[in-house]
Amino acid sequence: MPFTNFSRLDYHFATPGPWSPQMLWVVKSPPDSTGTLHADELEIRVGQGLVLATGRPLTLSVREFELLVAMARRMGAIITREQLYESVWGGNLRTGDRSVDVYVSKLRGKLEAALPDRSFIHTHPGFGYRFQPQPAREGGPHSAEEPPRDGAAARAKTGSEGSESTLSRNVHIGTIGA
Repeated sequence: MPFTNFSRLDYHFATPGPWSPQMLWVVKSPPDSTGTLHADELEIRVGQGLVLATGRPLTLSVREFELLVAMARRMGAIITREQLYESVWGGNLRTGDRSVDVYVSKLRGKLEAALPDRSFIHTHPGFGYRFQPQPAREGGPHSAEEPPRDGAAARAKTGSEGSESTLSRNVHIGTIGA
């Protein structure tokens, strides 16, 4: 072959000549590459690469869109991080790679901003993620009473200045072992 920087297939396409049926392949589009998926007020137009929330378009990156489509196609099922990575990035998830978690977080934020009364992506620790529209919790995700994160907030809440030991106050603040 005269071209050294081309594959055999490139050579055949770049070189005029008789074509044999063995040289040609039929490229099929992936299954379900077109169509529309619905999840409550969310409309995902797969073939157009468009997501509408109550009729308004959402701005998503390509990865966010592919992640949304992968999850919406398996609505209600728990999908592992490995399955999502393989579906969206096209390979095996490497140990310590947090790409799926980062993009799920970005996508979740955009969906919650567009439809604040709905929750679409649910985390199942140790298992994966589930895509299913549900009403958002009253008062947001942190509506339950949370313990104070530092000693000052604890003292302000209880009104007692000396009730905490120095050790526990430092552990709450995070100065010991840091």
